Amino acid sequence: MLLPFAFALHNFEEALSMEKWTKSLPDHIHKPVTTRQFGIAVLLFSILGFAVTLTKGFYRTEQYYYLVIAGFAGMLFLNVFLPHLAATVFLRKYSPGVISGLLINLPLSALVLFNMVNLNVLTVVQLMISIVVGGIAGAFLAFIFLKFGKLIDEKCR
Repeated sequence: MLLPFAFALHNFEEALSMEKWTKSLPDHIHKPVTTRQFGIAVLLFSILGFAVTLTKGFYRTEQYYYLVIAGFAGMLFLNVFLPHLAATVFLRKYSPGVISGLLINLPLSALVLFNMVNLNVLTVVQLMISIVVGGIAGAFLAFIFLKFGKLIDEKCR
């Protein structure tokens, strides 16, 4: 139940400085985003995080719920390394989200994923598939939500 709160906090950390950070980078590394555009994207992402986590009763089976949660936790786990930690190391400067990623999302998501296998909720194979699917879905949704945020941002100008 803590995953969506950690994710929202992480998204808030990113939103505070993403516009300034992206404007300091070459376009081929990261195209500039506005605070509004990024705020819309992470708001949608945060809402989705709460929705998938807090709607357990709407899933067909409990097993399906745990697969989705493992995907969500896996996305958070992978997100610490790509892009946050990689960007911080490669660019040699703070990447928005790296602090909450390392201090909150990494230990929490690792604990959730470890417990799913340790408590026999999921097999290692199910867990790995969920992590990969969650990471791919997260990257795809980030792209979609940023495009949607850009569309709204342009209409509000």
